[in-house]
Amino acid sequence: MKIMKLVRKFILVLLMLLLVASGYFFYVAEYRQTANNKNYSNASNAVKSLVNEYQSFAKNSSKIVSITNDNLKLHAEYVSAKNKTNKTVIVIHGFRRNLTGMKDYSAVFLKQGYNVLNIDNRGHGKSEGNFVGFGWLDKNDVLKWIDYLIKQNPNVEIVPFGISMGGATVTMLSGEKLPSNVKAIIEDSAYTTADEEITYQAKEMFNLPKFPFVDLVSLESKIIAGYSFKEADAVKSVKKNKLPMLFMHGGDDTYVPTYMVNILFKADPDSRKQLWIAPNSEHVDSLKDHTQEYESHVKDFLDQYFK
Repeated sequence: MKIMKLVRKFILVLLMLLLVASGYFFYVAEYRQTANNKNYSNASNAVKSLVNEYQSFAKNSSKIVSITNDNLKLHAEYVSAKNKTNKTVIVIHGFRRNLTGMKDYSAVFLKQGYNVLNIDNRGHGKSEGNFVGFGWLDKNDVLKWIDYLIKQNPNVEIVPFGISMGGATVTMLSGEKLPSNVKAIIEDSAYTTADEEITYQAKEMFNLPKFPFVDLVSLESKIIAGYSFKEADAVKSVKKNKLPMLFMHGGDDTYVPTYMVNILFKADPDSRKQLWIAPNSEHVDSLKDHTQEYESHVKDFLDQYFK
C-alpha cells in the first residue's frame, strides 16, 4: 500500500511538473510578447542601403491602414511605388517580429515598381491579439488584407510574400480559394508544419520530447488559441496550390532546417514553381548574404507574371 501511494504521488508530481512546463512553453511560443522593433545599426551595408531606400519611398508615399478580423484590429503600412501601378506585394514578417523588420525586403519590391502593404501579424507589433498564429490564423488575416486591397482597387494585382513564419503563412494561404487578383506567391524560409518546427525547436533548445510534451502544448493551443500545431500544415496546403510560387531558403539554415523547403517544393503540384537555395546562408540571411542574387531571383520570377 505504501509503495502504491508513493507511486501515485510521484505520478501526480510528474503530471504537475509537465503541466507547468508545457504551460511555460505555451507562453513562450504563443503568448504575445513586447513589440520587437528591428534595429538595423549592426546590419550589413547592403541591408542598410535597402532600408535607406525604403525610408526614401515611405517618406512621401506611405500611410497607415487597418482592418478588422476575428474582432481584432490589424495594423499595416502601405507604401506606394514611384510610378502609379496596380502591382502590390503583401509583405509578412516572421515570429516575434513586426513590420519594422521588413524594410529591407519591402525595398526589394518597391525598387522593382511594386506597391507594398507591410503588415503586423496578429499578436505582433501594433496589431491586436494575444496569441501567435504560426501562420494558420494569420493566413485568414491575409485573406482579409487581400479583400481590403481589392475594395480599394478592383484591378489590383497581388503577390503575398513572407519570411519564416510569414513564409509559412503564405504557403498555408496557397491552399485557400484565392481571388483572381492574386497572381503569384513568394515564400522565404517557411517550415513544413507548426508541429514539426515546434518539435524540432523543443528538442534543440530544451531537449524535450514530442510526446507527451509538444502534444500537450498543442492541446493547450487548441483550447486557448483555437488551433492545434498539426492543423498548421503548410505541406497539406501547398498540395492544393494553383499559382506560380517561388520557394527560397538558406542553405545552412538550422532554425528552420533547409530540408523543409525541399518537402514543400516537392508537394507543390504547380509546374511553374521555382526553388532557390542560397549557399551557406543561415535563417532568413539570404537577402543579407546574396543581395543581388536575391533581388534577381525575385525579379526574374515576377517578370514572368507581370508585364
